[in-house]
Amino acid sequence: MSAVLETLVYCSREMSAHSIQDAQDLSAFAQQARERLTLARAKFDATHDADPEERRWLEIAAQRVTDALERTQATLQDAAPLPEFASARKVKSETLSNAWADAVESVFDAIVANVSANGPLVEALFPHQRFAALRRPGSSAHNFWLEFERRAESGYVRRLCQDPAYEFLPPLLEAARESERKLREQLTPRALPEAKAALLRDAVSVAAEGLELALRQARSLVDAAFAATPSVVSELGLDAKLKRRTTRSEPAKLSVS
Repeated sequence: MSAVLETLVYCSREMSAHSIQDAQDLSAFAQQARERLTLARAKFDATHDADPEERRWLEIAAQRVTDALERTQATLQDAAPLPEFASARKVKSETLSNAWADAVESVFDAIVANVSANGPLVEALFPHQRFAALRRPGSSAHNFWLEFERRAESGYVRRLCQDPAYEFLPPLLEAARESERKLREQLTPRALPEAKAALLRDAVSVAAEGLELALRQARSLVDAAFAATPSVVSELGLDAKLKRRTTRSEPAKLSVS
């Protein structure tokens, strides 16, 4: 690793005051705050006929939280390759696996609906019809796909794809291939260099710090806007505080916001 990269990694670690979990918690809290700020503006408008400056304060508060929240969510999305998101990737791979199985079964269903359940095309693509194997991760699903892909590339199937009577077939086969490609990419992620991982964590930390500041600023603006009726702040839940987690040891595994 070059001296410059080593310095960047070191600085990133020193600066990462907010963990991935902190950013996730702040993001969820900010989403609630944004919804409550919308309610606050509606309540303010319902009790004020004129256009006082306080309305603008509430608009600024909502905009600051929205902008900072979007930046934090974007950095969390960029940080998806980090180990902290392993559980999210597992959930996503299960979703993609089901989508792939559905896509393959759709080919079979379309052939049955448009041609025949016992014709040569079914025999060419699905001689065994063991669709349950598609939903069992591992070698069974992998072997099913290899066999299906080989048969889909046969001369007989390729000729039928050129036949107008089978115009339904090519897009369904392509959808199955695309689903398999997405699943394969999800199951075999690229290794993430340490320097890149450190910079991703730092970007999340910086964005989370900005979001925390925006929430504090929004609270001050809300208090100022409702200075004449401070009970409204509590009624709308705008005095809520983020509950900090007591431990910050190993990075927690989370879903991407």
